[in-house]
Amino acid sequence: MSALEGRTDEAVEAAVEVEIPAAAESGESEAREQKVTWGELFFDVVWVFAVTQLATSLAYSHGPGGAAKTLLLIVPLWWCWVGATVLGNTAGEAVDTPKVRFTLFALAGCGLVMAVGIPRAFQSGGHGGALLFALAYVVLRSLLWASLRSRPAFRGNGWNPFTCALAVAGPLFLLGAVLEGPGRVAAWSAAAAVEIGGWVLLSGKLDKVRFETSHLPERFGLFLIIALGETVMAVGTQASDHPITASRLVVLGIGFVMIVALWWTYFHYGAPAARHSLETDPKQSRIVREIFTYCHASYVTAIICIAVGLKKAMAHPMDAPSGTPALLLAPGVALFLLTFCYSRWQMFGAAGALRFWFAVAAIVLACCAPLLPAVVVAGLVVVLLGVLNAVEAWNVETGRPIPLMRMPRLLRRA
Repeated sequence: MSALEGRTDEAVEAAVEVEIPAAAESGESEAREQKVTWGELFFDVVWVFAVTQLATSLAYSHGPGGAAKTLLLIVPLWWCWVGATVLGNTAGEAVDTPKVRFTLFALAGCGLVMAVGIPRAFQSGGHGGALLFALAYVVLRSLLWASLRSRPAFRGNGWNPFTCALAVAGPLFLLGAVLEGPGRVAAWSAAAAVEIGGWVLLSGKLDKVRFETSHLPERFGLFLIIALGETVMAVGTQASDHPITASRLVVLGIGFVMIVALWWTYFHYGAPAARHSLETDPKQSRIVREIFTYCHASYVTAIICIAVGLKKAMAHPMDAPSGTPALLLAPGVALFLLTFCYSRWQMFGAAGALRFWFAVAAIVLACCAPLLPAVVVAGLVVVLLGVLNAVEAWNVETGRPIPLMRMPRLLRRA
């Protein structure tokens, strides 16, 4: 049950509207907050490369099937990053000791090898990329399991989502690496399902783990910055690789404004709300699972799709988008906004109606995209995000009620 379960509708509405806890505003307990360390930031550098590899592979994928296979690789990479983040969070002050630092460096090395294997992970006629990816995954998971089981929070808690990933998903990735074509896709899809489903089926194993409430939101927010940084790189490198024209300059400007709008959509209201829920919900493991693990995986996937869509728009600004990668811009924005609806429903029992209807508008735009020049599609996406942020800010600044969509209690997750 959520911390807001059982409160009045007015209390729920106030929580959704303000989304900033009083304790955070007053700086209460600031001295005890766990900060992200330099070692963790170095660890993230490898995932910058991984996100770039994913975006590049997605941009050059063929058809919906090729795009789906690339997006499938987000799952093991993301869940490995989440595991390392949980390690850092539960280690507390020990995260800055040489032992944990070297563990993070070893995990980063495995992540680097996984990222190198991304472009050839599904390539036919050889197992090099797939085997590299799978072996690095298993080694990373083994190191993570060994490190977590030594932490006080996990002692006596042998079978948990991290153990499941190593014991079940690991062999499936290895099996897929030696198979070809549909066999590899099936094995790796099953492994991804284990990664995702393990957090639901074994979430009770994490109920007694206490998560530090300032460190975790900061870590996940930093990964959103990594994804947004990839969007900047995608637009900027594509612009520098082509002759400068008026239409490309327009797309460059639109792309930058879009990235700012995405940043604002998440960090102005979404990030404080997530931290507030982690601080106040009596079942922290549910917030870590639903809001930080699942929702942020969706945010990252959406931003990667947006980056690829902008990259293609920069290459051919006056042409109508064609091919799956070029058509990902508006669907990526729709996914981004719909994820906020799900997260607020999980946190407060009510989703923001504005974000839902603007997501619907983005879906309609996605359906019309093949009929419009890419620069027009990008421009309309910016208008959608800009109007959404402006209306939300106006509602909050003027004290107007936030339009809400309440879901039946029966659908609430436990």
